[in-house]
Formats: sequence, C-alpha cells, structure tokens
Amino acid sequence: MALPAFGAPAPTTGADDVIGTTDAQSLIVGSDVTAATVQRDGYSATTKQELQAAAAAAAAAAAAAADRARTGSASSYNYNDTDLIGFLGSDGQTWQRPIGASMTSAYGPRRIICNGAGCSNGFHDGVDFGASCGTPIRAVSAGRVVFVGSAGSYGNRVIVDHGGGVESIYGHVGGGSYRVSAGELVQAGTVVASVGRTGVVTDCVLDLKIRINGAFTGPVPFLASRGVNL
Repeated sequence: MALPAFGAPAPTTGADDVIGTTDAQSLIVGSDVTAATVQRDGYSATTKQELQAAAAAAAAAAAAAADRARTGSASSYNYNDTDLIGFLGSDGQTWQRPIGASMTSAYGPRRIICNGAGCSNGFHDGVDFGASCGTPIRAVSAGRVVFVGSAGSYGNRVIVDHGGGVESIYGHVGGGSYRVSAGELVQAGTVVASVGRTGVVTDCVLDLKIRINGAFTGPVPFLASRGVNL
C-alpha cells in the first residue's frame, strides 16, 4: 500500500517520472501490517447528517428537561374547566397590574445572560419588573392556580389559568414565598408569591408572561386591551 504525502497527477510515463518532476513522496507499507482500530471521542458527529441528528437529539433533550421542570418537580393540578368557568363569572372581566413597580425589560429580543442556574433565551417571552425581593405579587385576574414550583433556569414560578386558554405566569419568585397552592381558585389581586431572584437573573425581579393556547404573547398589548397599562 502506498500513501502519498500530497496529491500528485496521474503518471503518464511511469511513476518514477512523476516523482522526479513533482518531488512527490510516498510511503510503502507491507501487506502484513494490521490497521489500527480508530477510537472516536464523544464528539462523534462528523457528517452533515450526523450533525443534524445530534442537534435534533439535543433539542429534544432540552425540551424534555424543560417539560420535566415545568410539571415534574413541583405541585401541579389537573383541573376541570367547567368549574373554572363557573367560578370566573363577572370576576373574569377584571384585570390589573401584578405589581406597582416599573418595567425593566420588555417583551422581545434581548441579550443573553448566564449564571449558575443556566442561561437566558435571546428572546424574552415576558416583561420584567424591578422591585425589592419580598414585594408581593398579585394575580392579574381571577383564575385557578395550576402550577407552583421550580422551573429550572426560569426560577420559581406560579401559573394561573384564566379560562379560554389564557394563562399568566409569575417567574423568579422567592423561594418559600408562595401564598397559593395548585388547584386553588384566586381572585384578581390575590397575592400569589413575592418577588425573588431565583433562576437566571441578575437582581430581584418579577417576570410576567402571558400564554394563550400554549403560545406566548406580549403582556403589554394584551393587558392594554383589557384597560391595564404596564
């Protein structure tokens, strides 16, 4: 077996002529040599298909971890919408601010920050309010608490279902500050927790998110359409 040091054009008058005119070199290996077994490390994606498969697997693992953080390690509640609709009545028409503090981060693209809890996303799905840790957080409208607990890098959170597919999410709340439990029915203005600095944050903050049928929407226009200015 001959292994060229670099590519050389195909010989026209014999191999010796090519070597003489191109300074090509070759290594002659005997047929009795055994090829070494190639050991690949953990970074084994080398082709385009392998890279795509690895990226898909990583995305699936991240989604599964986020789902476990949302529903597996904290108190959640399987509720009957009929009960919720009956509770809401006219109270479901009342909306308010969750806190009196000013917004410090808007809905939309933003810089990524990281700490020991992980890294934030490049797109902010909610709005942040800067306030002292311990400041009470109030439900923006009547509904049923469907989640209380840790959500990983999103910190501790409370989720309230307002019926019709609408949920409000209160993130980064203080550890042990919960004032409600999963399954509890709450009125607009009910204190659900206190401002904290859990998850990926740089200071005490409330992250308010609004989700409609599983998709996030901007809290500012959503609440503005209900007479509430953030």
